[in-house]
Amino acid sequence: MAENVNIDLSGEINATTEKKGLQKLLQHVRSGAAPALVLGLLSNRRPWTQFIATENFKSPASIPRLTRRFYRNIEYFQANYLVIFLGLFAYCLITSPLLLIAMVASFFGYRKLTSGPNTWKIGSWELSKTQQYAVYAAASMALCWLAGAGAVLFWVLGATVTVVALHASFFDAESLPPSDEQFPMIEQV
Repeated sequence: MAENVNIDLSGEINATTEKKGLQKLLQHVRSGAAPALVLGLLSNRRPWTQFIATENFKSPASIPRLTRRFYRNIEYFQANYLVIFLGLFAYCLITSPLLLIAMVASFFGYRKLTSGPNTWKIGSWELSKTQQYAVYAAASMALCWLAGAGAVLFWVLGATVTVVALHASFFDAESLPPSDEQFPMIEQV
């Protein structure tokens, strides 16, 4: 019943794993391509006169039409919605100087930590790089908590979702030119 089977396993394996979704986005951010990604998205921004054309705001006739309208508007105006989010975020930073100071301090602390070989000593203990990142993360979170970053984050997200949902629901998508691409920023899985 038991036979010796010889299988030749020699050779080379050329396995390339393609990262998808969030991993791919994080790879772009780590490689410094995030600004190019955002600028590429912003290059597709639609004219503001078309975005706020009041004659195109109508209530949807039915729920299926509302759903189609919503997704079509999200697809068509995604760069405009990103500008609205960035504008609200900038408004929060400008109107909250303590939060602006906390964000700048966190940014420069991270740059200092990643700039080279740093050794931190607490008493007679020398911290490893992982421990340094943990201390930095805890200090940054505490600083942002003291500056009220949680409230600002929820305000910005809430205001953005409200504005985007209202615009995408009531802007008549039938008045938009037809699009060949469907959801260009969403990757097929």
